[in-house]
Amino acid sequence: MKKRIVAIACAAALMLALPTLAWAAPSPSNNGTATGDNGVSAVVKAGSGTIESVASTSAKASNVPAGTDIVASFEVKGDATNVDLTFNVGAKYAGYAYTVYVQHTDGTTETLTGTVAADGTIAIHVDKLSIFSIAIGAAGSTANANTGSTSPQTGVDLGTVAGATVVTAIAAGAVFVALRKKVTE
Repeated sequence: MKKRIVAIACAAALMLALPTLAWAAPSPSNNGTATGDNGVSAVVKAGSGTIESVASTSAKASNVPAGTDIVASFEVKGDATNVDLTFNVGAKYAGYAYTVYVQHTDGTTETLTGTVAADGTIAIHVDKLSIFSIAIGAAGSTANANTGSTSPQTGVDLGTVAGATVVTAIAAGAVFVALRKKVTE
């Protein structure tokens, strides 16, 4: 009889583990990554449209001033809009000022500035895909300070998982009580 109770307990444990395995969120789409020769990496996430490619390039944005040392350049191709880019330049640059020179595919340019986050990342937002050239300046600048990274949105609804777990636990308890009564009779 003890073997049956152990078997039922094991089955109940497997049933309780089921909700965490069954409801995984779909993988995010419209993403791209690349790493340059110098170890700088780029992660690109588009709100809409598609990203065809993300690649390290030796080409610089057309608005980079002469004599500026560029840490890395990336070319992002596609028709995506509402794009978030995160460049990881390394923790050694934490607190340094950065400038990202942007040359859009339509020929327009822009310049984005700020401070490298404590984890060595630079996060920017643009509405078009382009060539992005990154320059690192002096340490200690506080202009447009980057507040750090944020947690990704996974899309998992834990309310459904919790509800299914509670219902399964109640059902397993009812089966255990019913079998226990049958054993004692």
